[in-house]
Amino acid sequence: MKKAYIIMAHKYPTHLHRLVDRLNDGFSHFFIHIDSKSDMSQFDSLKEYGARLLFIDRFDARWGKYGITLPLLEGLRQIKSCSETFDRIVVLSGQDYPIKSNKAIDDFYRDSPHSIFINFLQIPNLEKWPGKDRGGLYRFDKYYFGDRWYEILCSRTINFLSSYLKFLKRRIPNQMAPYVGSAWITLDMYALDYILKFNEKYPEYLRFHRNTFVADEAFIPMLIGNSKDEELLSRIENREKHFILWENDQSPHPKTLLKSHFGIITRSVDLFARKFDQNVDAEILDIIDEQILLKN
Repeated sequence: MKKAYIIMAHKYPTHLHRLVDRLNDGFSHFFIHIDSKSDMSQFDSLKEYGARLLFIDRFDARWGKYGITLPLLEGLRQIKSCSETFDRIVVLSGQDYPIKSNKAIDDFYRDSPHSIFINFLQIPNLEKWPGKDRGGLYRFDKYYFGDRWYEILCSRTINFLSSYLKFLKRRIPNQMAPYVGSAWITLDMYALDYILKFNEKYPEYLRFHRNTFVADEAFIPMLIGNSKDEELLSRIENREKHFILWENDQSPHPKTLLKSHFGIITRSVDLFARKFDQNVDAEILDIIDEQILLKN
């Protein structure tokens, strides 16, 4: 099975090299984005993978900002333009790691009746985002420019003005309903074509997300959630294939996985896990290698 991995990283070159090495089954290709703020020379060792690994154009992919959607779109375009046709396209972060062998990953994708795995839900969802978050609607009707002091000031100012000046009010394009979900998804070539064609036809959709808080968690889920394409919808399982631990439903960032979590990792039916930090606990990666990935 041919897989294309889009991996978005900004640090930990040793872990990224290890991640690629474990996923490198001779059939997979890797499309790597290194954040524009990172020192690219740290990742030179990845060049040993030759034509199977491509560094895509670099963007400032700060968490929470629109820029993090651009590497995904560029990765999809690169996959489309290359000479290969892939069975699955998997989006990972640079702190992910497989928790199933390459054979098990292939077997799962081959045997599943679905070929697209993405969790998405319509908002407002008052159970998940109660109170002042208004069920998550703030992501779509409020402007977000970033978390630096001048960006916060800009956000507060324009949001205040938009409550009085209707022409400043944020409006979702094409009467789309707001959806959110995970950025770590699995697609097939049909979904890839759908996403690229949609963005070519409706460039205002990408422009809208320039001011969406955590735009990468809305960009694809919202596009999928509003689709009327029956062929596309028939291919979707509304569940990602990542094992992730959270402090609670409102946590903005996942827990760092430790060796103490290995037991629940092995009981997971997921294919990948995040997030790992070799500076916090590198032993968990060794255990996963010994007990799962490299086990004879």
